[in-house]
Amino acid sequence: MRSNPRLTLLSDEDRSELTVILAEVEEAQGLLAAAEAAQTRVLAKAGAFAARLAEGSTAVVKDRDMALRGVAAEIAAAVRLSDRAVQRQIDSAFALVNDYPATVHCLEKGLLTRAHVAVVEDVGRRVPFELKGEFDQLAAEICLDETPGRARADLEVLAERMNPRSLTERHAGAFRERKIVRYPIGDGMSELRSVHSTVLIEGIFQRITDEANAVIAARESNPGDGVTADTRSLDEVRADLFADMLLTSTPGIGPTGDLPGGLGAIKAKVQVVIPVMALMGQSDVPCDLAGVGPIDANTARLLAGNSDGTWERLLTHPVTGLTMAVDQYRPTAAMDRFLKGRDKHCRWPGCRMPARKCEVDHNHDAALGGKTEICNLCCLCQRHHSMKQFTAWKVRQLDGGVIEWTSPTGRVYTDNPPGHGVHFSPEEDVPDDLWVKWTTFTGEFRITDQPVDNPNEPAPF
Repeated sequence: MRSNPRLTLLSDEDRSELTVILAEVEEAQGLLAAAEAAQTRVLAKAGAFAARLAEGSTAVVKDRDMALRGVAAEIAAAVRLSDRAVQRQIDSAFALVNDYPATVHCLEKGLLTRAHVAVVEDVGRRVPFELKGEFDQLAAEICLDETPGRARADLEVLAERMNPRSLTERHAGAFRERKIVRYPIGDGMSELRSVHSTVLIEGIFQRITDEANAVIAARESNPGDGVTADTRSLDEVRADLFADMLLTSTPGIGPTGDLPGGLGAIKAKVQVVIPVMALMGQSDVPCDLAGVGPIDANTARLLAGNSDGTWERLLTHPVTGLTMAVDQYRPTAAMDRFLKGRDKHCRWPGCRMPARKCEVDHNHDAALGGKTEICNLCCLCQRHHSMKQFTAWKVRQLDGGVIEWTSPTGRVYTDNPPGHGVHFSPEEDVPDDLWVKWTTFTGEFRITDQPVDNPNEPAPF
């Protein structure tokens, strides 16, 4: 497929026009953010005013609610909105201004969007009140460099680590609440909802998605054949497979509900990131189900012990969070495994497509002399791989796996490999130096506190 030269090589006139459009978009975005911050502050002021009206009352709860209702109704009538909606906005604004001042300040300066603020507010509900100030500062710092979607993943880990009760402890109690519920929704249809461990739900969804894609691929390669055409969408095929598998398959979990049997039966490809100290059983810090969110350390350790090859097991440094090693080595597959461990998702700034669904791209095209080596490879989803190939965007890789993108207007954006964000120092003692030792005889990596035999020898990847 040939590239359109007008898309891959912009003229000076086109580049100048795009630069003007970009400047106008940025100006509008800044004005919008400032206006939203101003609205947040004035609604918070309305909430404080309502609280003052109720001061000194003996029926504190009732009078505060009535005062807030009255103020909300006044504002709602003026701006032609529901008084209930305005009251909710006042409550939210009051909490934002008082609990997340750094985040609101960044919104006011146009450094963040309202979507970033919504993520901070949502995740921050899980943080103890006395730690909200610290969370606010760290959250604003994270959001400055990330899109709302990527920031949410980092903030969820941050919130988990600030919780006085470990995720392992809370998961043990929540796991006893697993259930299946059905809801009639009319027209002869019902909804089946399952509450279960995140890793199992993710594994189920990925397996059904993979099999549904296989069904669609098969029908597209063999159309017709005198049979009624299959026009089902991906969602429809997934739903049909889900029902078929539940009604016709034999359960893989034993009669006692043994959890390892259930995890061992998963055939989906899921990537689990495990800090070294958690893997060694010396820490219960939350681990990361790539592309989904935190999981408890006990479940992650259980998955790490599963050697059937269906789970990606990645070792990360306990302080920096950067990937130290992958657990297997094959002459040609090792580079692919290392890249998926390093990148974890598409390396376009802001994209969270899991690396397992991405393509490995030569930053400097192989057809133009680019070498097939780690320092010239990264994971890109199909959308951004195509964009790099067929538009005027350019990409190169810097030291440390940093990906530098240059836009058609000449602006430069960098994307750091996951692990460069905010991390807590572990509470447990960590050796001053951790080494990854490659054992040629057994063909595996070992974590050790002793220097490798030849520290100057590069890693096998």
